[in-house]
Amino acid sequence: MQTAALIAVPAYLASTFLLSALIVRFAPKAHSSRQLRKHLVLCMVLPILLVVDAIMAVDALRKLATRIMRGAFEIISGRQLLSGDEYAYAYFGYSRRRQNRRKSDRRASAAAAGKKVAVGG
Repeated sequence: MQTAALIAVPAYLASTFLLSALIVRFAPKAHSSRQLRKHLVLCMVLPILLVVDAIMAVDALRKLATRIMRGAFEIISGRQLLSGDEYAYAYFGYSRRRQNRRKSDRRASAAAAGKKVAVGG
């Protein structure tokens, strides 16, 4: 039992190191590749990084399928779809959020437009 562990641990470390190097070489833009290039010690948890890559790939496919379905629906219907984010305020009575700008920015834009701005504490 102990001899198997003495062989298995170095074999695991060597194989994850080799696979990490191959992943960085052949898929340099993958999430795991970028993380491995920043932190080499992460090669020890390569299976977890590969699971994260798989989840990100599924999410990318979901986004692509959504984009294709939206485009096809807009072509068939002849109308542009309304985005829920843009029009949620109209459905639920939310007011649009004011831009959180600095007072100096408001004064500068008002001065450029020739308006007066109230100066307050």
